[in-house]
Amino acid sequence: MGEIKTVGIKELKNNLSAYLREVRLGTRVFVSDRNRVVAELHEPRAGYAVDDPMHPRLVAWIESGVVSPPIVGKTKLPTSPVKLDEGTAERLLDEDRRDRTG
Repeated sequence: MGEIKTVGIKELKNNLSAYLREVRLGTRVFVSDRNRVVAELHEPRAGYAVDDPMHPRLVAWIESGVVSPPIVGKTKLPTSPVKLDEGTAERLLDEDRRDRTG
């Protein structure tokens, strides 16, 4: 996926050609009106993951340098090597609670 930008309506209107060039190169542009995203510009038939969209506020924070995007994507945690019988955690919690109440 390409870069993501958020732009206000006035800025978009004043620099439409430049933003359209960026869209042709794969940039996704969120259009905001009073800090609320109202539209999105992207290439026709662009395949963006709908289940993992970046919140426009996060995009703005990344662009302003408040936060940094992750360097590597999420990875699944390995399966725990600890094997306990079902109900063990509940039993241990119950014992701990009894010890505290006396």
